[in-house]
Amino acid sequence: MQRRPIFAQKIGPELAVSAKTNPALHVALQRKINALLRKSAGERLVNHEPHHDFGPASEQERSKGVCANRTEQQGNDSDFPSPLRIGTVLGFRRGTQGSGGVTCAFVSRRLQSPKGEFEFLSRLLPQLPRGREMVVGPGHDAARVRVRRGEWLLTVDAQTEGVHFRLPWLSLPTLGRRSFRVAASDISAMGGTPRFALVDCGVPRDVSLDAVYKMELSLMREAAAWGATIVGGNLHRAQELSISITVVGEAPKRRLDRGGARPGDLVLVSGPLGDSALAVHLLSRGNQCPPALLRRWQLPPRRDELGRRLAERGFATAMIDLSDGLAQDLSHICVESSVGAEVFAAKIPLSRPYRRYSGGDLSFALAGGEDYELLFTAPPKRLEAICKAASAVGCEVHVVGHVVRGRGVVVRDAAGKEIDLHTAGFDHFARR
Repeated sequence: MQRRPIFAQKIGPELAVSAKTNPALHVALQRKINALLRKSAGERLVNHEPHHDFGPASEQERSKGVCANRTEQQGNDSDFPSPLRIGTVLGFRRGTQGSGGVTCAFVSRRLQSPKGEFEFLSRLLPQLPRGREMVVGPGHDAARVRVRRGEWLLTVDAQTEGVHFRLPWLSLPTLGRRSFRVAASDISAMGGTPRFALVDCGVPRDVSLDAVYKMELSLMREAAAWGATIVGGNLHRAQELSISITVVGEAPKRRLDRGGARPGDLVLVSGPLGDSALAVHLLSRGNQCPPALLRRWQLPPRRDELGRRLAERGFATAMIDLSDGLAQDLSHICVESSVGAEVFAAKIPLSRPYRRYSGGDLSFALAGGEDYELLFTAPPKRLEAICKAASAVGCEVHVVGHVVRGRGVVVRDAAGKEIDLHTAGFDHFARR
């Protein structure tokens, strides 16, 4: 006979209490469970209460970029919300049929916290269910789903004050336009066409609704220029200004995503890199930022028409938009395609303002992020046709490397030596 977990022995039949019939006792029991866990396993856990109101973050928490979620931290524990950690330590499941109860099983091993955004996602994404209607699921720029009359692309992106922008850096109408371009860039990276969008806007007390109205109008006009319609959304009070946009796009007939790159393919980008990251670097340090660099950050380039042509004509084998930096985003293609890649630093396209103000530092171009150019792979025989397609829509593509057998991304200098990057790209949750 299998031995019952020690905590199930201590708590016993009390756990067969319905959360609906006696919510107060339900919460009390969960607190009891947490107390036992802290005493016996050394875990410091938050009370797992339904429908928390986390409340406003303290100044210290906001400076760390952590929500006030009442998590008790210990040592180098993760900054991720504690309910996730509870879910990994406590396995709650429904009681026997008709009991309405809850049972608990304790996992004795102490789990290591994720070290950053991508390790966190590598744990979470395999747990998400997949249905027959899901053609391309999480892990790509957008999801691709199958409906009766074709397939659609779905994506969501957010712009949050203090994380993605600061208000002195741009006007609110420009913020509206930027927010839509950033979100729709994921649709472009899948070769799709944006059709509908939902907008969630969080407004702090020091921003007037008149200003928000102008921002929303600018956003709607930008969406219309892409062929999309704002069909709804949500407006609410928030600690900081934020805009979250969900975009629904029409998928191309030919499927194009991060998988599909093959050894021998070329690695190409659709424009100069590093301008946006260099602009943020200068602005965040109070330095003067050249208008050309600032504009590249404020309004990312539109690459929807190029993305459609690359997909519809079968030119590209894999594609992604450059939001987290060349090295990081290329590594995503390599992982999904089970290949490696070499990039040659001397071939990375740089603008004149970048060459002038970067001081020869290539890190902004290699790992800065927020370029929102297209990064894609293609067979060498397609290069001439790709250049013509790009020229027809007013942009220029650049070959920056090639796909190889193996794993990972290697960047080489003019002498062929590997460049050691301090960071592979942007990660919201990396410890800095």
